[in-house]
Amino acid sequence: MPDRAPRTDTPEVFDFEGDGDQAREWLDTAYGSSLGLHGRMGTIHHRRRDRGGVSFDRLQIDGPVEFDADPLPSLVVVDVLSGEIEYTRRSVTDRGREGDTVLAAGWDMPFSGGGTGYDVRNTGISVGVLDAAIADIDPDKTSADLTFARFVPRSRAAAAQWRAVVDRLSVTPVAADDSVGQADASRLLAHSLLHTFENNLLAGDDRGIVRDARDATQSVVRLAQRIIDDRAGDDLTMSDIARECHVTPRALQYAFRRHLDCTPHAYLRQVRLDLVHQVLRDGSVATVGDAAARFGFFNPGRFATEYRQVFGENPGQTLTRASS
Repeated sequence: MPDRAPRTDTPEVFDFEGDGDQAREWLDTAYGSSLGLHGRMGTIHHRRRDRGGVSFDRLQIDGPVEFDADPLPSLVVVDVLSGEIEYTRRSVTDRGREGDTVLAAGWDMPFSGGGTGYDVRNTGISVGVLDAAIADIDPDKTSADLTFARFVPRSRAAAAQWRAVVDRLSVTPVAADDSVGQADASRLLAHSLLHTFENNLLAGDDRGIVRDARDATQSVVRLAQRIIDDRAGDDLTMSDIARECHVTPRALQYAFRRHLDCTPHAYLRQVRLDLVHQVLRDGSVATVGDAAARFGFFNPGRFATEYRQVFGENPGQTLTRASS
């Protein structure tokens, strides 16, 4: 751990770099709808990876931007890597800063907002991919039946798991001709979205746990995610998770390798690192040691190395910035 690209890495090659009217026109084309960008446009840096009905974008804007956008053809979730951004849709305004995740837009939601310069990761999920995930939960429902109660994650742990899944799937190679692998990865991401943002299809305790919960299926991964969501700060072992998933530890290992290309242990540490980052960023702990111990990191040197690899700074720097 970590065995993936750092979240804060800058791409070596962008699909687009430009500013002014050229940047405005290009972004409208990239997102399939008018974004209504106005004001002076700073320099835009953008990179996209498409995968089976899902897009992973890195968007950097080095100056102020405002938007008044039409509905987009996909659901778009924004992970804020640096800077601040604001979204208003359906009379609800949410503000995101470093480390936050926001459901920004969807196929029936015009939105407005802006920021003074930011670096974000946009994950777009098509209607077809979302429909496939919803069918796993209720075959009689489609995305037309889906409504969100809020546009921010329902818990710290849910937000951390969303970012961990995007971290994994955005860099895990899937062969272009492997249509089954592409579809499986996309459907898992859609389930993660439904699990992250409170909605009418996963009410109460029915949070995406489908009927087939055996062997190395996606449902085993989703059930393990629910357990981690509830107990991320506990002394949770892989044997504990496997037992609660009603599978063998070997099946649990294989399920995570097959669907997220990592071990359950690496995934759990990734989620816990994100949770440490959240409490350090919010200044809700007195010391780095308190934050690390809360989520099971008891080797200070190893913890600091892993944290720096993911977030691009030492944990003490995050805490200092929160208190300044």
